[in-house]
Amino acid sequence: MNNLQDTNQGQVEQVPFGAVQHNLSNIMPSASEIGNLWSSYQAESMSVCFLKFYVAKSKDPDIHAVLQRALDVSSQRVITMENIFNSFNHPIPEAYGEKDVDINAKQLFNETFELQYTRLMHKFVLINYCNALTVSSRSDIRGYFFECITTSREIHQKATEVLLAKGLLSKSPSIAIPDRVDYIHDKDYFGSYLNFGNKRPLNALEISHLVSLMETKELLKSLNLGYGQVVKSEKIKKLITQGKEIADKQLSGLGSFLDDEDLPLTIAFGNVVTYSTESPQSDRLILAHFTVAIAFIIAEYGLALSTTSRKDLITTYTKYIVELQSLSRDGAELMIECGWLERMPETPDREKLLS
Repeated sequence: MNNLQDTNQGQVEQVPFGAVQHNLSNIMPSASEIGNLWSSYQAESMSVCFLKFYVAKSKDPDIHAVLQRALDVSSQRVITMENIFNSFNHPIPEAYGEKDVDINAKQLFNETFELQYTRLMHKFVLINYCNALTVSSRSDIRGYFFECITTSREIHQKATEVLLAKGLLSKSPSIAIPDRVDYIHDKDYFGSYLNFGNKRPLNALEISHLVSLMETKELLKSLNLGYGQVVKSEKIKKLITQGKEIADKQLSGLGSFLDDEDLPLTIAFGNVVTYSTESPQSDRLILAHFTVAIAFIIAEYGLALSTTSRKDLITTYTKYIVELQSLSRDGAELMIECGWLERMPETPDREKLLS
């Protein structure tokens, strides 16, 4: 026994490590994977409908190239997801398609706005796909989300470069560079929920989130302004008008924080909506996009809250989130009323099955 121990001492068994062999058909997708795939399918099919129209009307070669690349990417993503769904016999979501877009309609937005909006959408999908990747385990699904991150980053970068070269990129205001490292010694740094006086200056991240929120809301306000003049349903038009009023109020509130610091407000997109009254998208798609866009803004407010220290900002963001949640619920209820809200896959209702 001692001789055996002496022989093995200091020796490590070498186990070859390479590609792990497994059969994907034996690995059931998790709820997280199905949920993120289903949401991605809805979003990408919606994106194809928007981009088909944008590409058909685009004349600027630089902008057209980015929009065409975005369309190609979203179209391929839809195909890839259908293959993944088929691999575990999951029904393909109905989502959105040819019946939801009319490329022969007159141009509703100028192409600069369409590029800015495409850039914004890829900003949001980057955030969502990063999260989706971290909660996925199947190699095919992880591969899909990793590819989405890579291509969305590419499109966002290309759109940024084109807008920057044409002098059309909105930028966050500059602040003075500090001359030393400093620390916080006073708990009043956080301010008060009740007294909005004696506030410390905004820090760099707070400014960043304020500007980003304002840019998002300006773009979505312009989008809703255009769809408000072409949508056929009076109920949807009323909801979009309500959304515009909320956007105007929240933009004014957010802007006041920057105005108090004498920081320049450079976010403006001008007259981006044409005189067209022909809708390039179906009422169903317009309403669905309206509710999705609200969800994006709520998520952006949540991200801003996670890095905000001033209590007056926290109070304002929380109030605005509640307003938007109410508007989002109204949109979802209207979709149910119209029979347009597709049900996301869910766990079986055990109580119903056992009754």
